[in-house]
Amino acid sequence: MLSIRGYMMLLIAAILLPMLTLVAIVAWEYGSAARHTIEAQRLDVANNLRILIDREIDHTAGFLDGLTNAPGLRTGNTQVIQRVSAMARERGFQALAVYDLAGRPLFGFPEGSQSVPAESIGLPEIVSGGKVFVSNLIANAGEKPGLYFVSVPVFAEGQLAGVLSGGLPATRLQRLFAESGLTQRTGWSAGIVDRSGILLARSKDPDKIVGLPAQPPMYDFARGTSMRGLYQNVDRDGINVKNAYERATTSSWSVSVAVPTVIVDAPLWRDTLTMTVIGVVLTLVSLLLAFMVASHLSRAIQRLGIAAVAIASGDVVRMPASNIAELHDVSRSIEVTGAAARRSRRADIKSAS
Repeated sequence: MLSIRGYMMLLIAAILLPMLTLVAIVAWEYGSAARHTIEAQRLDVANNLRILIDREIDHTAGFLDGLTNAPGLRTGNTQVIQRVSAMARERGFQALAVYDLAGRPLFGFPEGSQSVPAESIGLPEIVSGGKVFVSNLIANAGEKPGLYFVSVPVFAEGQLAGVLSGGLPATRLQRLFAESGLTQRTGWSAGIVDRSGILLARSKDPDKIVGLPAQPPMYDFARGTSMRGLYQNVDRDGINVKNAYERATTSSWSVSVAVPTVIVDAPLWRDTLTMTVIGVVLTLVSLLLAFMVASHLSRAIQRLGIAAVAIASGDVVRMPASNIAELHDVSRSIEVTGAAARRSRRADIKSAS
């Protein structure tokens, strides 16, 4: 048999438990939505980087295409070559060379730039009909950590006559991270990897990392053919991260954007913990209030019981006052019943005497 306190506790539990369950579900869904938002932002930054790489390569190829129209370039006119070279230097090129279809360098700057094999700068691909070729990182091109080359065809009288290739420093790609919105996000990191799996650029510690092979599975992705994907691993700094990667269209280079797992999962656990603490506090407050109300009811009913026993014994007892309507009505009923019992008792005494 339960007391009033027990019944009040059960009543509060019956009301609060479903509410707390609903709050927990809402908190979990809200935290999951916030986590999905971060993951979507990660994909957005990766896509931005991919677009920026394609834009960079397209602008470079367009500039080189313009240079191929210079009269005397293929024939080795000294003045033309000097003007073309000066224009290329102004655009940040560290090397420029023209190759004939046999792979022999016709001219180039600086001295020694012609030593880069024609196969490395894409001569076979251009001969096969390609309009643009982007090389991997070439570490022995006279610039640390190396150069990447963009090559375009050179035509003479409508016929393919050679290849113009310009070498740009890998450090040029570092600025793309800021343009993609990566640097506005604390703790995030990103990298650009060539087709052989070598890092061309990295948002963190580029001086130490660029030129080294990427970590698996990014290394395997860069050497494969898939266009995008997700994976989770521990980065070079020992941080557990979630990665999104995409492949650029023109260069087939790969970009990877990594977000620490704690950042991705933080909204989920933060919101869940916050709602749990709020739920526990509200439950304790509700139980305390229920206990206080039940204690008040219990004491009032106990006083009514004591008063009822006294009245039944013939004593005149003033019923305890109560601000609870039902208990007030019961008190009045007991008082009336007690008064009637006393009158009946006095009448019986008179008739007996």
